[in-house]
This record gives sequence, structure tokens and C-alpha cells, in this order.
Amino acid sequence: LIDARTGRVLYEKDADTPIPPASMSKLMTMIMVFEALKAGKLKLDQTFTVNQDAWKRGGASSGGSTMYAELNSDIALDDLIKGVIVQSANDACIVIADGMAGSEQAFAEQMTKRAHELGATNATFRNATGLPDPDHKMSVRDLAILARYIINSFPEYYKYYSIPEFTWNNIRQENRNPLLKEYPGADGMKTGYTKEAGYGLIGSAARDGRRLIMVIAGLKSINDRKQEAQGLLDWGFKQF
Repeated sequence: LIDARTGRVLYEKDADTPIPPASMSKLMTMIMVFEALKAGKLKLDQTFTVNQDAWKRGGASSGGSTMYAELNSDIALDDLIKGVIVQSANDACIVIADGMAGSEQAFAEQMTKRAHELGATNATFRNATGLPDPDHKMSVRDLAILARYIINSFPEYYKYYSIPEFTWNNIRQENRNPLLKEYPGADGMKTGYTKEAGYGLIGSAARDGRRLIMVIAGLKSINDRKQEAQGLLDWGFKQF
């Protein structure tokens, strides 16, 4: 649990242990996009093509989180970002990685290098999605550092994280973040789940001019994740 303005740590437990981050690692995927947008290398209306690999490994048949992108379709970056952030879409991540770096592997190497430069020194990325890979690891401190960087550096793009739902290919999906609907002041950021990682959440909320960022990982159920996240934020706002 950290203060967003100062970066001060308010609570930590096993903060530097590398763990499988699941879809929470998509924060780094989006940092690569946001930095390229800010530098003028990408535009929101620019389109990317859905290739066979993205469609097969990240699409409907994969059984994972997807935006149901059609094979060989062209999708504007603005919609791909909404797919990644709101729907946690693996197909959108792979499309972006291929489009920006030529391959997902090359993109993952760029993600690792940039994460280390930002201070997320325990991060190693093997893909753009967070799908299970024994070498794809981050610590919860890494995730908090990246969350704070997005909030403070890209306010114009942070707004994507509070979008409640997104429809693509006539399929409406709600934002999985349990804090958005129920927690006063919550406006981001990202859930994660795989069998090996358990349930994780990066959450942020602002009240009375103060913003807190919290990261939890390894919870046993969706309900545990929600309760722990709310409890940690409540404690932070009351105690500090």
C-alpha cells in the first residue's frame, strides 16, 4: 500500500518476492503504448491487424480473457487499449506487441528493459499478456511502482482504467475490477488471475485530495480479493 503522490510505503508484506503476476503485468504493456503515444510514435486512431497468432492464442478458442477480435480485422489502437484495460484481452495485447515490436518476444524484452529503468527491478516479462510462463515474474512492489508511474505520468490515459464496460464484436464485457462499482473514490486499475497465481488486484482510490495505490496477490477467491482490497484501502485512508 503506497501513497500515490510521495511514493511512501504505508504497508508491505513480501513486497519484493517475484511472483506470477497474471494479467496485472498488462500495466507494463500499456506503459509501452502510453509512452509511444506521448512521444508521437503512435496515434489512437492508428489501426493494427489481428494475425493468426493473436487470434488463436488470445482469441475466443483460447479459453482466456479476450475481446473476441476477428481474424485479419483491423482495429484502432484506442479500441485495443479498451480491450486490454477493460476486458483484460489477451488477443489485444498480442496484436499490440506484434504491431509495435514485430513479435511478442521482442516486445517482452523491451518491456523488461523499460520496467528495470522505471525501478521495477524484479520484473521479467516473457509475453505481453501475463499468461503462465515459469520465467514471467514480478513483485508486488514492481506493480505498485508501475501503477504510480501511469497515474502520475499519464493522467490523460489513466482515465481508461475507470471505464465500466466495453463492447466489441457485439459482445459486452464489464470491467473486472470489483472496486469500481462499490468503493468510494476508486477509479482503477487491474485484476489478475491464473490458477498458479491466484487472484490479484492493483487498486487505486482518491479521497479528499489523497490517492492510495494498493497491490495484493495470491488470494484464494474473487470474494477474498475484494474484501482484502477494500480493507487495506480503508485502513490506509483512516490511519494516515
